[in-house]
Amino acid sequence: MLWVGPAGYPPGSKGGVNAVERTKALGLTALEVQFGRGVNLTDDKAAEMGARARELGVALSVHAPYYINFNSKDETVEKSHDWLMRSLRAADAMGARIVVVHAASYMGSTPERTTERVIEAMRRARRQMESEGLRPVIGLEAMGKTASWGTLPEIEAVLAEVEGVEPVPDFGHIHARFGGSLRTRDDFREVLDSCFNMHEGRLHCHFSCIEYTAKGEKRHLLLEAKEPDFAILASLLKDEGRDVTIISETPRPGGGRRAHGVHAGMSNYHLR
Repeated sequence: MLWVGPAGYPPGSKGGVNAVERTKALGLTALEVQFGRGVNLTDDKAAEMGARARELGVALSVHAPYYINFNSKDETVEKSHDWLMRSLRAADAMGARIVVVHAASYMGSTPERTTERVIEAMRRARRQMESEGLRPVIGLEAMGKTASWGTLPEIEAVLAEVEGVEPVPDFGHIHARFGGSLRTRDDFREVLDSCFNMHEGRLHCHFSCIEYTAKGEKRHLLLEAKEPDFAILASLLKDEGRDVTIISETPRPGGGRRAHGVHAGMSNYHLR
């Protein structure tokens, strides 16, 4: 089964419950709650949102704050742990399956040392989750800037050491980081196969078209840009037979907050 929806509440939403209802009204089946600038949802509001999502068949996920960096040289590591735990608690309250994380930047460290620090952070988070009885999984997002930790091999190294962690391929990020690497059906197939091989369950993905430089990701673009081409991924997923969630980070036409070009864009591919 495929679930498709936006990153962030649809425009005009009046709170979480209404965001779920607007998502459903758009003909979409997933919604990623964005805590990019902080976790600002009470447990009661999260529970109400989750109950409505279950009634309407909308799959919820969460994105943890963007400030997280488990490779920081200062108190940011402790703050990152706190931000992640707050996100996990909110996700648990709403019944969201996964919390997506931008885990680290290299900040002068080697990729290997940064991976070690991410492994340490994930082990610590998983221990605390078990002690609190939290049910979501942690999703490590593939990152688009060359200065950011988060290639698929780096993510796979963490999965080999820590249970309860999954890959989150962001196809726009992968395309941008490697200089426009997703051009053909085989290019997309390689990414999907890599993620399916490292994770057997439901795969959570992000997609947007993207502008990039030699340093990777610059900004998100409308689907019409075809950088990369969503039609190629859509054709693969329709034949895949695996459970996949696709979260759109497509911007609204004319600018503004990301994610809300999804209905006029991805839904035209008749994925469901």
